[in-house]
Amino acid sequence: MKKISTELEEKLLDYLDGNLSDAEVRKLEEALQQSDILQARFEELRKLDQTLVAFSIEQPSRNFTDRVMLHLHQRPASSSWSIRNAIFLLAGILVAVGAAAWLASAGIFDSTTTINLQQSDLPKTFIPEGTPSFTVDGKRIVNIIIMLNIVLAWIVLDRTILRPYFHRRMESGT
Repeated sequence: MKKISTELEEKLLDYLDGNLSDAEVRKLEEALQQSDILQARFEELRKLDQTLVAFSIEQPSRNFTDRVMLHLHQRPASSSWSIRNAIFLLAGILVAVGAAAWLASAGIFDSTTTINLQQSDLPKTFIPEGTPSFTVDGKRIVNIIIMLNIVLAWIVLDRTILRPYFHRRMESGT
């Protein structure tokens, strides 16, 4: 679709708003009858104008500013987790780390598995010839998961328990 000039587009907007003189209205209506591109753009702008007119602008209540100014000195509500929820989350993480560590030390994940994609039942169209096999060391994977859980536990401890605790102590001055 060809673009119309900015000046012509402003004329269309003025036409929709009723800001054109009678001579300009006649001239624009003649141009609209002669140009399909101009008619299409006019229809787009008309529909957009109708949509915008249908929506009303919401106005705040008369005492909105007074209420905001009255509560401006108050401290906002804390958006952090409650300490009880944080302790439950931390306990859950530590239980998962403990269980994984106990299973790893018991030797559950000591085996290594070799995965050979050539022996799979997948169609050969998905797996090209000469695809290498690889080994999966269960103990190493579990140890990595345990380390990630420990890091997560430290982050949870810091963000949800220690920071709020020391922030409250600092505010109270003790």
